[in-house]
Amino acid sequence: MLAFSFSIIIITGVGAQRADFEQPVARQRDACQVSQHAEAEMATDALAFLQSAIQWTAILLAALAGAYEARRRDLDFFGTLVIAFVVSVGLLRDVLLARYPLFWVKDPVYAISVFCVMVVGVLVMTPREQTSPTLNQLVKPVERAMRSDHIPMWVIVIDALGLGLFAYLGTNFALQAGASPFVAPVFGVMTASFGGVIRDVFFAQTPSIFKRGQLYSTSAGIGSIIYVGLVSIGAKATASFILCVAVTFLIRMASVWFDIRSV
Repeated sequence: MLAFSFSIIIITGVGAQRADFEQPVARQRDACQVSQHAEAEMATDALAFLQSAIQWTAILLAALAGAYEARRRDLDFFGTLVIAFVVSVGLLRDVLLARYPLFWVKDPVYAISVFCVMVVGVLVMTPREQTSPTLNQLVKPVERAMRSDHIPMWVIVIDALGLGLFAYLGTNFALQAGASPFVAPVFGVMTASFGGVIRDVFFAQTPSIFKRGQLYSTSAGIGSIIYVGLVSIGAKATASFILCVAVTFLIRMASVWFDIRSV
């Protein structure tokens, strides 16, 4: 009987020691899981912020180029607003991918940004006799550049940068929506260049990307294909984004500098 009691005491002591050992291990494991979950959430939030920043920048650049084209064709305030919107918000892409509610409807910062860019475009392109002398002094340098008979280089650079950003956004959104790697670049090209198609339709002319000329949609297509290829082989998202935008931008600018035309 004494031996049996002694055995129970030993087993109880061992069990208590084991429990005391396992509790810190369990707490450490739980803390590690919580830390990993927090890091994953932070990475997700950072990626979402980066994507929003890229989208906002692309929209601003596209809206500025659209406002310039609208004022160059003597459109009024409302006409400039319409053109700035249709070339910058990627409406066709979001409708085809069923991305509802539309991001620029859900988040007013994009619509407000386009409106501000359009107001600036209208101010700097207003005939001098209709503006005050003070305003003339402020906008005269920009007005001189934007009134050039030929498209200024700064407009081409802005447009090329926006082209690369939109190529990335369209391709990335398509992949996130479950599009195959063969279809995703189509959305990259569509996002990058079909705003110009709609703009040209409003201007009652044949869309410029459908005519033989310097590489435009082709630049976006090559950049989109490179992005899909890099994502498919597991490359880092940041490197894939940079290469997509850089390749699109460089091909577009090379076609302008060296007058490389589509066949």
